[in-house]
Amino acid sequence: MSIWTALILITLCALLWDVGIVLQKLAVDRIPPLRLGRGSAGALLSLLKSGRWMAGLAASALGWGLFAFALSFTPVSVARTIQGSGFVILAVFSLLFLRHRLSAREWIGVVLVTSGIVALGIAESSSRTVEDAVSLGRLLPALAACLLACAAACAVPGLLRIGLPWVVVYSIISGILLGLGDVATKVLLIALQGQGFGSQAAAAGAGLILFYLSGFLVLSRAYQHGRAILVTAVSDLCSRLVAIFMGIAALGEALAADPRLRVLAALGYAGIIVGAVFLSRFSGEEIADGLAKGITDLSPAE
Repeated sequence: MSIWTALILITLCALLWDVGIVLQKLAVDRIPPLRLGRGSAGALLSLLKSGRWMAGLAASALGWGLFAFALSFTPVSVARTIQGSGFVILAVFSLLFLRHRLSAREWIGVVLVTSGIVALGIAESSSRTVEDAVSLGRLLPALAACLLACAAACAVPGLLRIGLPWVVVYSIISGILLGLGDVATKVLLIALQGQGFGSQAAAAGAGLILFYLSGFLVLSRAYQHGRAILVTAVSDLCSRLVAIFMGIAALGEALAADPRLRVLAALGYAGIIVGAVFLSRFSGEEIADGLAKGITDLSPAE
């Protein structure tokens, strides 16, 4: 599969993902807050009984299926990054059909994401990096570093007496966990293609379920703790950084040998990440907030 075909599939995946998030966000606003410990089972049961939340989960699952298929032929560091195309599609959709206005910064975001995707596509179509094995010697330390970052997000603000809002903490943790879920998916696909179903594939499958499930639960908690636009920007940024870090540090997804293509790929990563942050207002979560409030124009008053 060419990188351009993978790009189309991942863009469709991003749209389905956002549709799922709209439905899930509308659902979690109607149930008690998700907390660990007493009452957590009841809150989880409320989610499972919600038709809207389950429909959102189904849409997200379909999007994930397309993502996993594209991931079979694409480095996880690239695939997770170019999911930023979903922000551009939603922004254009909002502009044409919902009459939302784009600020100058958001137009810059559209240009950055689009240019970054094209840059990555050119760099990857020339480098043709393919992973055929997973080195535990690289994977385990990188995984430990990401889990340590989760622990640090919880502990460091209290130790240093930094007033970091819990919505930011939850958003960071959810982004790390969801990024690790993407990495676990890639490891599972590599294991199945190389050795078939064995201990490595079983461990990757268990990690996939654990990271995605815990990531979605923490993400739902973040939605209940603060503004969706903040949750989107922080969580999405962290998940992309984790995928890039793990892909390069743990899975050997090296940049192209040609220095010019290396620079092009690096600019592509940076453009998509920065542009996605600029466009975070046009996310499934923020659109869900607008729908819930009956707002037809999310643009700030001028």
